[in-house]
Amino acid sequence: MAGGRLYVIDGPDGAGKTTQAARVATCLRERGREVLVLREPGGTPVGEAIRDVLLDPDTDLTATAEMMLYQAARAQLVEAVVRPALEAGTDIVLDRFTYSTVAYQAFGLGLDADAVRQVAELVTGGLKPQRVFILDLDPETGLERLQGGRDRIEGRPLDFHRRVREGFLAEAARLGEGAVVVDATRSVDDVTQAILSQVEP
Repeated sequence: MAGGRLYVIDGPDGAGKTTQAARVATCLRERGREVLVLREPGGTPVGEAIRDVLLDPDTDLTATAEMMLYQAARAQLVEAVVRPALEAGTDIVLDRFTYSTVAYQAFGLGLDADAVRQVAELVTGGLKPQRVFILDLDPETGLERLQGGRDRIEGRPLDFHRRVREGFLAEAARLGEGAVVVDATRSVDDVTQAILSQVEP
């Protein structure tokens, strides 16, 4: 992975991850870096097909099946896209990663967090980001920001989303210096600057 750096932007629904991923990628390109922006689940034909299943409000899945589908999409993305790009010296800005699965399926749905992390370790081959940015805000604000109809995950009860937020903050605490918690209630520009200040030059 010489030369390529992996930056993860994660957090609850409505935190602005997709917007920030695009803005950070633009700034990295201005620094002369080759940059690829990817999302989870997705980023490959298989991953996008799994995404459609996972987010469809009509899909009925057990918590374990849901977790494994996220991990399957991740395995495909890491092996088919992420590792080859990093090895070629391309930086990657990734919208969600393993921390989402811990937050949503472990803290949110009650699966064992250590077991979820073990599966993630297997499917990623132990891949670790250069830096993880957790965009934090209360779920009420995040859900209010959503436009259009809510998908299967977004439509879950408020208590679920509160547990998800707790999960992200717990993951940030567990990661220590490897994670940066950013107040996502700040302006879009302020959030971008907070992220870029922690991105290696």
